[in-house]
Amino acid sequence: MTWSKEERQPPRLYELDLLKALAIVSMILCHAVIQLGLHQPGYQQDIRYLIGDMVFGDYLAVAHAFMFAMGVTVNYSRKNSPAALVRRGVCLYVLGFVLNFFRYGIYALADGLIEGAFMAETVYALVVQDILHFAGLALMATGLLKALKLKEAHIFLIGVILSLLGGLLAFTVQGGPVADYLLGHFIVTTEESSCFAFFNWYVFVAFGLLFGAALQRTEDPDRFYRRLLGFTAPVLGIYLALTVIFEPFFLTKKGWYYGASLPEAVGLMSIDLTLLGAFHFLLKKVDVSKFSVFIMMSRDLNRIYCIHWCILGFVDSIFCYLLGIVFPWSIIYLFGVALIVLSAWAARRWSKRKRGGKAQ
Repeated sequence: MTWSKEERQPPRLYELDLLKALAIVSMILCHAVIQLGLHQPGYQQDIRYLIGDMVFGDYLAVAHAFMFAMGVTVNYSRKNSPAALVRRGVCLYVLGFVLNFFRYGIYALADGLIEGAFMAETVYALVVQDILHFAGLALMATGLLKALKLKEAHIFLIGVILSLLGGLLAFTVQGGPVADYLLGHFIVTTEESSCFAFFNWYVFVAFGLLFGAALQRTEDPDRFYRRLLGFTAPVLGIYLALTVIFEPFFLTKKGWYYGASLPEAVGLMSIDLTLLGAFHFLLKKVDVSKFSVFIMMSRDLNRIYCIHWCILGFVDSIFCYLLGIVFPWSIIYLFGVALIVLSAWAARRWSKRKRGGKAQ
């Protein structure tokens, strides 16, 4: 569906904004904990690290929610032609490498120049796959699939097939450092080389496309969300119960979050859909104006993402790696909260300046 200039502004899905805002908060807290907390001795067994890593980083609405939301919003965007999606995808993919440079790459390069030798971590810092790389590939793929006149159901089916293949192929193919990084964009090669493998993660975007199309067609959103919650809430309960009984990501090879199998993806999507339905009915009782800060955060998502990583990379590189400071957990979590506020404020200022000082 493409909106013409004469048509009204596409409706804003405020429940999706709240889902994305929750994901932003969870993501920044997670990143602060896993990046600064790894300098703590025995951090992998520390409950404070595990809460930041798994609760805030995996089982609340985080990366999987962002990618699901991206798929949904494709249906509601004015700029959703195949060419526009491909262009946006290329920009996001390139931005991933730009962010790599300013996040940790610049400090790794500076250290190598000063020491006269570059460590293997320098290459990792510069080329490691980020969610921006995956988002770029996903938008490019979606644009190409739409150019072939495929409907959302067909794209979703492709996403399911890719997810099945991605789960089966995870950790089965390695070809050396360069090949692992390149191939790692598509399938999980090693834990160091594959963060958001396209085969494993495109199903979230594809499902978002299908969900968004279904939501656009419904005449009774309340009924739609009631039926949704009637299905997803029990699935979520079963998924979390089995996770407690067995172990985190027990449905995925090596328990590797980024190599999520199709059954694991279903469990993660049940989290996003249950939260989305809950937010829809919350907005029935509480005026959306009460959530204006979170709506702004959702709109500034990409800017917040880049800003928080640049700040975090600076603090980690200078204070932890260079000066050898090990922050206590209380300071790490307080820093995470401060980073949320600072990143959101800076992103809002950036947005206003880009729009000529007019708040949107």
